Amino acid sequence: MRSRRIEERGADILAVWEARKDISLEELRLALIEIGLHVSIAGLPRFFARRGMTRKKRLAMPPSKTVPTS
Repeated sequence: MRSRRIEERGADILAVWEARKDISLEELRLALIEIGLHVSIAGLPRFFARRGMTRKKRLAMPPSKTVPTS
């Protein structure tokens, strides 16, 4: 899908993302297919980048301070 068509459905993409902010790009892509919007995984980070949004998943918990992690 070209960026113009993605931008036209931007509200739909953001609505799915708002409902589940911890969603992976693949999960987001599959959820968008369910509402009739076919996008590539590569197109989604560009969509968010155009809005100045990052899609990096954050750790659910802070790193342990008592156990070395490396």
